[in-house]
Amino acid sequence: MQACHDQTHTICNATSYPVIRKRGTCPQGSTTPLGVLLLHGFTSHPTCVSDLLPFLEASHIDYEMPCLRGHGGVPEDLIGVTSAMWYEDALEALHKLEKRVDRIIVVGLSMGGVVTLQLSLDAACSKIVGCVTWAAALDFKHPLSPLVKPLSHIFKMWPGQESFNDKACKKKCRNYPKFPTKAFVSLYDYAKSMRPRLHEIKVPLCVIHSRRDQVIPYAISEHLFETVSSPYCELVTLERSGHELGQDCEAQTVFEQTMRFIHYFYLQASDTSSSEA
Repeated sequence: MQACHDQTHTICNATSYPVIRKRGTCPQGSTTPLGVLLLHGFTSHPTCVSDLLPFLEASHIDYEMPCLRGHGGVPEDLIGVTSAMWYEDALEALHKLEKRVDRIIVVGLSMGGVVTLQLSLDAACSKIVGCVTWAAALDFKHPLSPLVKPLSHIFKMWPGQESFNDKACKKKCRNYPKFPTKAFVSLYDYAKSMRPRLHEIKVPLCVIHSRRDQVIPYAISEHLFETVSSPYCELVTLERSGHELGQDCEAQTVFEQTMRFIHYFYLQASDTSSSEA
């Protein structure tokens, strides 16, 4: 098996030591153009993942970062929006990126992680060579989640959950404070429909999650890691972050671990020169 190097990082005046489990053989790097499709979560905003962009730009990696239907405005914008619409928006952005690059890695937070996994199963997305999920919303911790469908007929709006463990990191968060309950019904059904298909996933996969996630149970990412048929898969476990992995106290670690995985696939010209020397 090809060796893969783990890293530790210092962020928020504390050292973060992610635990990384791996199975399979690391992907081989290439200099052919690589792009990243970056997908935000439910009730959130592209800014919840956009701090990855400086890392991509520093590596000269092209990207698309769509604002999925109903997001980026006010909570009421999600009224009438369904998971099929989020998938359509992501697919449209993927096709835009396909025109500029030869290979694509999809990175998705929460709801965006579920879209990421579905895209990897879509025969029309043949340029996808790998995926990264940040706390993919394949299940939910809230005890009322299984009852959301009947509750949606009573409660039209629902308050958002706390998703930060470091409140100082929350200052710039643009997530909706509430959301239409029926929009969550669509997300809940979407997650439920994807869980039986996890074994079909065959692209290399990096699963990043925190044990202290308040919204998505960590166990679902363990299940994802153990179930997929990917030739290479890794599970990166954090210990301090909340659900907002791209904004909370271990965000820097999340970005660096994501880039480490991306660089399995992408060799810049300088990398090739140094390896040949």
